[in-house]
Amino acid sequence: MTKSAIILAGGMGTRLKSVIQDIPKPMAPVNGQPFLTYVLDYLAAYGITEVVLSVGYRYEVILAHFGYDYKDISIRYSIEHEPLGTGGAIYKATKLLQEPTFFAMNGDSLFKRNVGYRSLWYCRH
Repeated sequence: MTKSAIILAGGMGTRLKSVIQDIPKPMAPVNGQPFLTYVLDYLAAYGITEVVLSVGYRYEVILAHFGYDYKDISIRYSIEHEPLGTGGAIYKATKLLQEPTFFAMNGDSLFKRNVGYRSLWYCRH
């Protein structure tokens, strides 16, 4: 089973500007912690040990908060200086993975289910 994931976390949160102001959308506070924390906790619970965060807007906020390790997860950053779109972001992030298979998911949405990885996209590069 794959132990790698790409999280698309480059969103500006334009529609949330009045609430989150000047932080990336995945860092929006939910119950006192960044939303991205819940996504990483979900992946950690399923044994993911390698994550590439595809980031863009204000990525420094994410890097400063999470650094390069979270629980048992090693984190790398694929930084988009210009938006690449979903496909472009995933393609660029695959260059930083060590495994040929990975899960991909959005960093601003999470659907927790008891059926495992169904809220993730399973991919191979």
